[in-house]
Amino acid sequence: MPMTCLFDGRPHPIRHWCRVTSSVLVGVLGIHLASHAQRIAAPPRLEPTANALSDLQKCGESIARNAPAISSKLLEAQKLLTRGLLIGWNNPSGEFAAVPTPKEYVAELAQEAEWCLKVAKVLNTEPAKRTAAGNVLVGITNDLVIKLDDCREWGMGRLVTVVANTLRNGQPDPGWTVIYKWVSVSGLDSTELSFPQISTPTSKAVPPGIYSIYATKQVGGTLKRTEPKTISAFQKDKVQCEIPVP
Repeated sequence: MPMTCLFDGRPHPIRHWCRVTSSVLVGVLGIHLASHAQRIAAPPRLEPTANALSDLQKCGESIARNAPAISSKLLEAQKLLTRGLLIGWNNPSGEFAAVPTPKEYVAELAQEAEWCLKVAKVLNTEPAKRTAAGNVLVGITNDLVIKLDDCREWGMGRLVTVVANTLRNGQPDPGWTVIYKWVSVSGLDSTELSFPQISTPTSKAVPPGIYSIYATKQVGGTLKRTEPKTISAFQKDKVQCEIPVP
């Protein structure tokens, strides 16, 4: 039985603000992008987000010599995402955002920045592993582009609601724990987390990205587990996922 993931979303009222060109200079809008390992200046409420973005900038700059194409794309995405997360695409004043980025979003961004710096070091110091490191950095860059595109279309860093239903022969089957894992970055393993309630249905708000999801249920002495599936959670208001269970 094929696993499906259905999307349901409506146009967001701020989309008309989002048709900006990539030539917008972030510094003109009030964010001072520090270079060469310095930090992006931001008020305390946005400091964790700024720190993660600073580390991503440092990563992109550090690979400019050995992976110029990846560096250029990563830094462009980082620059525009900095504007989107710290100011907002629909904020013509250029003032810093009054509402901080959701903590789940910041945690994911910070994890990605940590990975980026570690893999950049491998790329720069271990020639034999340069190709593999480059592939991971491409995965990191692609995830930043996903987040950037979502930020442009839907506004500042937001969470996407994933609704999971566990079904047996097409009928709701309750009592399953739904587990998800961010898998946007190839070659790196992220932490598995569970939805807050057992099924069914159950829902969880996650940062824009790509995730692996499965369900488990303890039956007597046996832990039943479904096959994992991949879902895309971005540029939609809600993701509806059906998980067939044994």
